[in-house]
Amino acid sequence: MNKNKFFSWFFVVLAAAVMIGSVFVFVSYATDILNAIVDFITSNDLKKLAQCGAVLPPQFERIKGDFTTLILPLLYYGIPGLLLAVSVLMFFSGYFYHKGHHEDETRNREEIERDMIRKAAERVARQKAKEVEAVASRAMEEELEKPQEAEEEQPSEPEMIVRKKRK
Repeated sequence: MNKNKFFSWFFVVLAAAVMIGSVFVFVSYATDILNAIVDFITSNDLKKLAQCGAVLPPQFERIKGDFTTLILPLLYYGIPGLLLAVSVLMFFSGYFYHKGHHEDETRNREEIERDMIRKAAERVARQKAKEVEAVASRAMEEELEKPQEAEEEQPSEPEMIVRKKRK
């Protein structure tokens, strides 16, 4: 696996961890708030509430303190910041994934081109070998025909020219 695919999967896992962690925090806090509400309702009667002698569970005090310091900033800054962080992580994941995919495609394309060039070179070499073989066979045939032509031009018996001497 090349480094870009590694970075891609790293950012996917990191984004998943951020999402799972934030969901856990939100669910646990929401569960805590719901438990406080349920405790308030179950520990107080309508009669007691009517008499204004309500007993507040300890979670209500924590909710009252956390509302301006934790809940509102979390709603206004935390959720958008979390979504922005997840978006950035997923962007990097996609960037490295596609960069790795592009490198793989380029490598495959180069291998195909090299293979095509090699096959073309082999084909040209075979063609040249056939041409050289054809030229050699033609030359051989011409060589075989030349001695026969030379033999035909030479007389079969040497003729003697006899000259008479003059007196």
